[in-house]
Amino acid sequence: MDRQIPLARYLWTRVRQQGVKSIMGVPGDMNLELLDYIKLVSDLTWVGNANELNAAYAADGYARVKNCPGVLVTTMGVGELSAINGIAGAYTEQVKVIHIVGTTATDTQSQRLMIHHNLGPRPDHRVFEKISSHVRCTYAWLDNAETAPEEIDRVIRECNVQSLPVYIYVPMDFVHTPVSSQRLEMPLEIFPPIDLANEERAVSAILHIISASKHPIVLIDVLTARHNAAADTRELVDALDFPFFATPMGKSIVDETHPRFCGIYNGAISYPGIADVVESSDCVINIGPLLSDSNTGGLSRMLSAEQLIVLESSHCEVRGERFEQVYLSSAIRKITNRVGQVKIPSNSNPVIPIPTLPKDHESTSIVQSWIWKRLGQFTRPYDIVIVESGTAQFGIPDASFPPNTTLISQVYYGSIGYSVGCAIGAGLAQRELSVENTTAAGRLLLVVGDGSLQLTVQEIGTAIKANLSPIIIVINNNGYTIERAIHGPTESYNDITPWRHQFLLEFLGAKNANQCSREVRTKVEMERVLQLLDYISPSSIQLLEVYMAQMDIPWRLRDQISLVQRRNNK
Repeated sequence: MDRQIPLARYLWTRVRQQGVKSIMGVPGDMNLELLDYIKLVSDLTWVGNANELNAAYAADGYARVKNCPGVLVTTMGVGELSAINGIAGAYTEQVKVIHIVGTTATDTQSQRLMIHHNLGPRPDHRVFEKISSHVRCTYAWLDNAETAPEEIDRVIRECNVQSLPVYIYVPMDFVHTPVSSQRLEMPLEIFPPIDLANEERAVSAILHIISASKHPIVLIDVLTARHNAAADTRELVDALDFPFFATPMGKSIVDETHPRFCGIYNGAISYPGIADVVESSDCVINIGPLLSDSNTGGLSRMLSAEQLIVLESSHCEVRGERFEQVYLSSAIRKITNRVGQVKIPSNSNPVIPIPTLPKDHESTSIVQSWIWKRLGQFTRPYDIVIVESGTAQFGIPDASFPPNTTLISQVYYGSIGYSVGCAIGAGLAQRELSVENTTAAGRLLLVVGDGSLQLTVQEIGTAIKANLSPIIIVINNNGYTIERAIHGPTESYNDITPWRHQFLLEFLGAKNANQCSREVRTKVEMERVLQLLDYISPSSIQLLEVYMAQMDIPWRLRDQISLVQRRNNK
């Protein structure tokens, strides 16, 4: 006999089946009864965030670490729109996010009543759904008890397959509506619709080109991780035994201590010698590319179609020939399995010149040329490192990470303040994975500038509430340094109100806040802090304020700005 359960119970049960344990969001009068059902599902927990934008950032960070959808709940209109910038970032960088929106009741909608959170006279209560149409792959209104279970499953499946945000709208009068629970007895089928004939043709063509090449390399990019192909890619790298490189956004996906890892390729904004090696290769196997400006050295990547085998999320291109419905993980596995059946060229690692010492290498102050390499040395296996858009994003490629480190930075969308909210979701996911014994326990490192911090600082309070123990490194360079470097170094619009960061944890409610708040101005002072037990094995939140010169910027940022300005001035 078909058992009936409340629609909200069905929704949360299906969400939990995806591996989700933490629900982000902000309560509102139109989602409160929907939230009541969260605690009825085993191992599902309401987190609650300081605002909806931060909740979206947290859901994004959770998804990136746990490789399942991040989930947030808002109320229609005011909450929904507050979150949309975070959803847009997830859409742009292909992150799985489910945004659940509590809405007015259907009879209220049909009468177009002027209920709060709506727009103008005789409001269209569904107008907000149209606003989010550009930052999602699909959506559903759960306003029909017969079709609601199927619609929930359809939307969640697309979120997984396409690795893009989705929206689910739940009218207040349908929260408790009985629906069939029968579909919950079977797990969702989230396998992509592979065209097996196309896949076979593509794999054969790829292996033929590889076997005929003389200087093949592998180039790993960020969508490898977004589409759950990181483990498959590591196996392919080992099977091919070619030199391999990563892009800035692909950094940390494959072990940087691997004997075949040769560095970060970022077009013209690469260490000397790296671009020459990559761009002279006759066979570049480019996995999961995301060709944004800051991921390609200001669009300076010089690779032709004739050099490229490009493995995208849902298709591949082999020297310009496109094969549709060839999906990343499946194609990589089939290439790996057949490597032994063809002649694979032997290609030794290229000789990359050792970078010269920076001019300020003897400085006793903390400088950009030193701090990122030092943070790389500080990092341990299974740590998660989250860096803000800005100078940090351009500096962190200089760090060398140990195996099983995860780097997160919103390089493409670049919404300042993202890193703080992201760190909450990432930290929750990290803790869950450790409890589930999926990964070893690591630390959570957040590097954020003093300007970016001011946009989303409230979410540090959520970290305290959730008993997370991030190490927060605040780069205090007195304002928007990245903007000063681009334009207007002395203009007032690049100034910010200076905050007293040493009182931040106390204000937000942290225990032992004074002992957990420190500031450093020299390399020696920072070395002492990094060697403290609180930093080696943190049991509570830590804040380290690092003072740096206002116009000290990473070399990658300097060179990219110069490249773009030369291009614009032609």
